[in-house]
Amino acid sequence: MITCTPSYGDGWDFIVPAGAEDAWDFGKVPDWQMKAGDLAADNQLHSAVVIQFFTEKRAPRDCPFLDNPEDRRGWWGDVYSPFPVGSLLWTLYRQPLTDQVIELAGGYARDALQPLIDQGAAARQDCVVTANKGQGVMFLRPVLYGRDGRAIYNREFRRYWVST
Repeated sequence: MITCTPSYGDGWDFIVPAGAEDAWDFGKVPDWQMKAGDLAADNQLHSAVVIQFFTEKRAPRDCPFLDNPEDRRGWWGDVYSPFPVGSLLWTLYRQPLTDQVIELAGGYARDALQPLIDQGAAARQDCVVTANKGQGVMFLRPVLYGRDGRAIYNREFRRYWVST
């Protein structure tokens, strides 16, 4: 059985692999300890992926689904960062789940992961985006590979869309 953690603030859920449910039983972990799936020093790659996917990257003025050109968001710290933090996934959240939105989500996710490759945290990446329009759900599966070609990160995130 697959379960999921409480959703991140923007509606994305991290999917727990079957057989790993005990590690995600928050009732068994004292409040003072980091919980599985949280940002943690012992899971730096997962933390980096979460930050890159779910931080709102500053949108260019010509972004396809920017509701308000004056509200391009972004993180002020990018001024001091060697690469922009975050993704443009946030620009898709009010759009219907169409082929164009699915295609853009894949591009935005891959762009968000590229700094991890550039910094040497992984040798290469693959990000598979699938969706079930009838159920209104999109799945992002980022896979990061080490220098030896083995997958060093392989998780799945999902987001539900409201039918329009």
